[in-house]
Amino acid sequence: MHNQVPEKNIKLMRLMKQAIDEDLLVPGYHPLLQTRFPDRKTYLLSCHLKTATGQLIPYNSLRKLAGMSDMAPALDRWMAGAGLQALKRMHLEQPEATIVIPQSISALHNPEYPRWLDRQRQREDLSSRGLVITFRLSQIAKDLKRARDCIEALQKLDIETMIDQFSDHPAAVKILKVMRCRYISVNSKLLNADNDTVNRIINVCHKRGVRILLPGISRPQDVNLHWSSGADILEGPYIHPATDDTSFSFPPVVS
Repeated sequence: MHNQVPEKNIKLMRLMKQAIDEDLLVPGYHPLLQTRFPDRKTYLLSCHLKTATGQLIPYNSLRKLAGMSDMAPALDRWMAGAGLQALKRMHLEQPEATIVIPQSISALHNPEYPRWLDRQRQREDLSSRGLVITFRLSQIAKDLKRARDCIEALQKLDIETMIDQFSDHPAAVKILKVMRCRYISVNSKLLNADNDTVNRIINVCHKRGVRILLPGISRPQDVNLHWSSGADILEGPYIHPATDDTSFSFPPVVS
């Protein structure tokens, strides 16, 4: 590892391992605005690590570091545990609440993962309602059979799935048809594509009963544009920045 990974990353990996082992990661909840149900609590889970110098290491960086080592399964387990506990709290207030939990290719390719996740859900005495597990399109494409086996097993347990970083590539729609996921989250390239391209993807998805999350909304005009085009879920700094708990509610913002 020392010959392949910069010393700075090695130190961060060690720090991340300690944070996972000692439950020191800090969860972040990104409010998602459901255009049809704006008062329904919906969050995308992330986390960050605060170093001794006060530096914040965001989830995307932690995910990359985990992928460079053997810590991806541990990070997946931490995220799943944090997400299930958050959903349990949210269900006490609102049974229709939803949380989206990112997981890595390690979970996607692990045949035991669906059963493990279901056991964790049962341990929390939690309904699978509102639980959405998301995998990146590039991860799914690496091994369609193993990905399909995992996603199908989750669906049989009534756990919803999402394809993240969805693109306008023809293969993406084919993969969506095979995986039968109920949700997609588009990548930045598709988000910034011309309106005809975005509308085409939305129409294709809606015909299959798939709901579309558009991330990274940073301007008020984007809300009106994508709301009118039929997007189901909006996320981004203009919608609302990430919060450190699940107490935020949209009605005062939307009204």
